[in-house]
Amino acid sequence: MKQKIKTPLFIIAITLCVSLLTTSILSFVYANNQYQVTSALAEQLITEYPNSEQKIIEIVKNNHLGNTENDTLTSYGFSAADFLQPYTVVSVISVITCIIIFVMLIAGIIYFINKKNKNRIQELTAYLEQINAGKDIEIISQKEDMFSLLQDEICKTVTEMKIAKDTAINERIEFADSLANIAHQIKTPITNISLITQVDNSENSSAINKHIKRMSRLVESLLLMSKIDAGVLELKKNEVDVYTLLELSVEELEQNIKQKNIEIELPNHSDASFLGDMDWSTEAFINIIKNCTEHTPKNGKISFDYSVNPLYTEITISDNGTGFDREDLKNIFKRFYQGRNSKGGLGIGLSIAKSIIEMQNGFITAENAENCGARFNIRFYRH
Repeated sequence: MKQKIKTPLFIIAITLCVSLLTTSILSFVYANNQYQVTSALAEQLITEYPNSEQKIIEIVKNNHLGNTENDTLTSYGFSAADFLQPYTVVSVISVITCIIIFVMLIAGIIYFINKKNKNRIQELTAYLEQINAGKDIEIISQKEDMFSLLQDEICKTVTEMKIAKDTAINERIEFADSLANIAHQIKTPITNISLITQVDNSENSSAINKHIKRMSRLVESLLLMSKIDAGVLELKKNEVDVYTLLELSVEELEQNIKQKNIEIELPNHSDASFLGDMDWSTEAFINIIKNCTEHTPKNGKISFDYSVNPLYTEITISDNGTGFDREDLKNIFKRFYQGRNSKGGLGIGLSIAKSIIEMQNGFITAENAENCGARFNIRFYRH
């Protein structure tokens, strides 16, 4: 803002200086012309009337020449143009030409400076845009100008951000590795306990097995979350057929569906797909559908629908259960969140599903259907 104000002020100041200079030069030219005319006239008068020399000089000295009330010369056919000498015209033209050249020079300097500053700003802006895009580049320009200090500070800041980013990534990887080691260490005693309970036919063995399975699921989920947080979960980018994805996800929950005699409405639309990882997408949709089976009453129904447009592939999963509590909708995808109608889950399934979907350029929302029940809307964007 200050730069925008300074530029017009600078131009105004230059214009005033040029105007004053022009006025001074033209005044000098006019005074010189008057001097030449008066000197020639005095010389002629003194030559013609030598006895009146003192009187003539006195008139010139007191500047009485030309102050008469009557325009005497006009009555004899003279005009001001008759006294304009050729050199005077040349002088005026020269002065005007110099002024034009001077103004053009100043304008050229201002244009050059502004263009140079604009190019430097664009250079620094392009550098920052490349850095924000994740590209590791260096500033090529090593110019010493008014932007040198700003460039140095930008380079320092970018370097510090790179170091902080690398440090954070390394810490997240180390955390994921540590959590993975802990998970593997926990798996060993869990497996041993499971083997012992399989041999033991006591009444407590079934209850113990139930808790062991729950602990195993928790360990696997924690391990998966650590990979997601560390950014080390590798996802493929292949064409994923939506119908195949949903069919595989439903098959994994076939036992739960049969126990409650839930009707599955899954249409087979052709050419519906998105770019992603089939295996991990199946993991995400199993968690979503599992949530629906837990809240769908016996003899209930879970419906699927999906469509494709130039922007995204949309998948909708609905059930005819009790739907979400208003407070639950705000926190449904938070980790370890237990809703009011929770069926004893771990509270991390939907959180994992959301993370996997978002890692594939997707977006998921949850809402209550108009006719009751819950509905999940998932979109996988193409760009």
